[in-house]
Amino acid sequence: MFNPKDVWDIAPCGTNCGECPAYKCKDNPELLEQVVAKGLKRESLPCPGCREHKGKCAFTDGDCETYACIEKHNVTFCFECAEFPCRYLYPCADRANILPHNMKLVNLCHIKTYGADAFRKKFLEIKARYYMGKMLIGKGPQLPSY
Repeated sequence: MFNPKDVWDIAPCGTNCGECPAYKCKDNPELLEQVVAKGLKRESLPCPGCREHKGKCAFTDGDCETYACIEKHNVTFCFECAEFPCRYLYPCADRANILPHNMKLVNLCHIKTYGADAFRKKFLEIKARYYMGKMLIGKGPQLPSY
C-alpha cells in the first residue's frame, strides 16, 4: 500500500490532480479566471486535489463514487483492488478530446509498475501522447517532431 502523504496529488483513479488547472490556479490568477470561465465555481477553487477533500472534486457534483469505492475497499489506488479494472475506469468516447478520463488505466498501470514519483516525471509525456499523439497501428501514439 502507498503512503497517502506520498500520493496527495494523484487521485485514486490515476488522475494527476497536481497537473490539473483547477489545482494549478492557486498560484496563477490568470489561470483561475480561465478555469472559472469554463464553468467551475470560484468558491471551489483552487482545488487541493481529491484526497484532501475525500473525493469532493471541483469537477464533480457531490461525492466522487470512485473515491467512495477505494475507501470501501481500503486501498490507495484502484489497481490495488480485487475488482480492478471496474466500471469506474472504463474508457468513454464522450469528451475524450478534452477530459483525462481515458488516461486513468494507463496512469494506474504506470504508477503500479514504476511508482508515483516516476509517474509524475513521465506524466507530461503520457498526457502529450494522449492529446497530441498520432496513432500508428502497431506502434502506438507517436508524438509529432517539432
